[in-house]
Amino acid sequence: MKKQQYGRYALMKALSQVRETERLTGSSIYSGLPVDELNYGFVFNDFIFAKNKTLFRPLGIIDWAWFTTAKLRDAVLGERMSDYYTEMLNDPRSPSNKWRDKEKEKEMKDYYANRYSLAAYSSEGV
Repeated sequence: MKKQQYGRYALMKALSQVRETERLTGSSIYSGLPVDELNYGFVFNDFIFAKNKTLFRPLGIIDWAWFTTAKLRDAVLGERMSDYYTEMLNDPRSPSNKWRDKEKEKEMKDYYANRYSLAAYSSEGV
């Protein structure tokens, strides 16, 4: 049996609501930014969205955060995706992102930050 793609559904629903809001207000914040599909999810506006769960994270960051369709829509319309990600990291529905092996955490966070040239997000803040 194939898994339901809840993450994909929630992302696409939020983006359709953004398009509808823009159509009604005449604004063009979203203006058709592409959604690129990967094996494990989707990339939209420099954020990776999980395919089967309602989780997202910025490119180059390893910690996932929960999202809701309504708040994601508002974040896209308000151009505050980074703020929304930071807010949702503290949400109880988000994964704890606690590592037992701190050395492995440092290694992986450095790897992801360097992979996307985001040295500011390396493990220095861990």
